[in-house]
Amino acid sequence: MRYYPIFLNLKGRPVVVVGGGPVAERKVTTLLKAGAEVTVISPSLTPQLTRWSMREKIKKIHRSYQNGDLGQAVLAFTATDSSEVNRAVAREAKKKKIFINVADQSTSEGFIVPALLTKRDIAIAVSTGGKSPAMAKKIRDHLEIFFHESKLF
Repeated sequence: MRYYPIFLNLKGRPVVVVGGGPVAERKVTTLLKAGAEVTVISPSLTPQLTRWSMREKIKKIHRSYQNGDLGQAVLAFTATDSSEVNRAVAREAKKKKIFINVADQSTSEGFIVPALLTKRDIAIAVSTGGKSPAMAKKIRDHLEIFFHESKLF
């Protein structure tokens, strides 16, 4: 096992997401549910990220990533289609000892995000150690069907 499984309490803690597309939106959705204080750095945002910014649910920095943007973050995510930007963010995170999830890599020096099934206070995480996120999602989907059909959820 390469990764240590953990559930983090992010309530009120600063998290930076670099990127403003659909992948970033999915990451932000889960982070907001966890109560994180999310900053999104991107020259453009999805309509949902824009709405959250306007409602002050997230902080938006409307430009490309710049070195130093991770500030006091406890976690960082890259969700851009630029390997160059993702590598730059990862370098800053490593220097500042901030755990990072890099969206365009199946593994990361920081952390990977499991496929997650949640219902009320129950959370089931499925991971393949970064080897096959699609397989983890497929297993999660089967578990969801099983729990729904068995009325355990």
